[in-house]
Amino acid sequence: MADLILETEALTKRFGGLVAVDAVGLRVATGEVHAIIGPNGAGKTTLLNLLSGDMAPTSGRVRFHGNDVTGMPAHKLSRLGMGRSFQRTNIFPEFTVRENCWLGAQSRLPTSMRFFGPADKIASVAQRTEEAMALAGLASRAEVTAAELSHGEQRQLELGVMLATDPSLLLLDEPMAGMSADESARMVELLRTLRRNHTLVLIEHDMDAVFAVADTLTVMVNGAVLASGPPSSIRASRAVQDAYLGEGSAA
Repeated sequence: MADLILETEALTKRFGGLVAVDAVGLRVATGEVHAIIGPNGAGKTTLLNLLSGDMAPTSGRVRFHGNDVTGMPAHKLSRLGMGRSFQRTNIFPEFTVRENCWLGAQSRLPTSMRFFGPADKIASVAQRTEEAMALAGLASRAEVTAAELSHGEQRQLELGVMLATDPSLLLLDEPMAGMSADESARMVELLRTLRRNHTLVLIEHDMDAVFAVADTLTVMVNGAVLASGPPSSIRASRAVQDAYLGEGSAA
C-alpha cells in the first residue's frame, strides 16, 4: 500500500450510553480520494469531527503523517496541513471572495494578527490567495461579495479558503449538499482537479459523484465500519447493498 497520510486505530466516541463511532479503523493513502458513506446516523460526521480535532475521542488513536495527533485541537491540526469543510457553508458573507481567501492564507503566518511585517510575508499571502481562488474556480469572481454568490459558488469558496491554508489533506463533509445537477457536476470536476496535489476524505450522499471520484469507499453503519475497499467491491457487496446502497446499485 502507498504511504498512509491518515490512520485511525479503534477510534471510538461515546455520548453516555450511545456509541456514535465504534472502534473505527481507517487507512487513507497519500494522494487518494477516500469516501465515507452510509445511512443517516451512521456516525460519519462524528468521525470527521474526531479526525479534524473538532471533537476528542473517548478512546483510540489518530495518526496524521505518521504522528499521533489524538485529541489535538483543530487549529493545531490545521497548521499541520489538515483542512476541513462542513455540511453548512462556513464563510464570511459580507467579505469578497478575495478577502475570504486572504484570511485563510493569512492564518498561516507565524502571527496572523501582525499587521505590520516584512513585505515578503504579505507577498506570500497574496500569492496563496490568488492560487486558492484559481484552484477553486473563482478567479473571475474575486471582487464579488460572498453573499452574492450562488450556493454552488459558496461551496467552492469554502474550499478556496481551505486551500489558502496550504493543506495536504482535505476533509470534506457533503461538499455537494443542496447543489443542482450542474453545480454538482462542476464540483466533481473541481475534486478531480484537487486530487492531483491533495489527499481527499469526503462524506457524500450523491452516489454518482462518489463512484465518479473515489478510489476507496468505507461504508459505516451504526457507528462501525461495515466494509472498505475499491468502488467495484463495495458496489458488488451484498451486505452493503442490504444496509445502504439498495438492490439497484449492484448493476
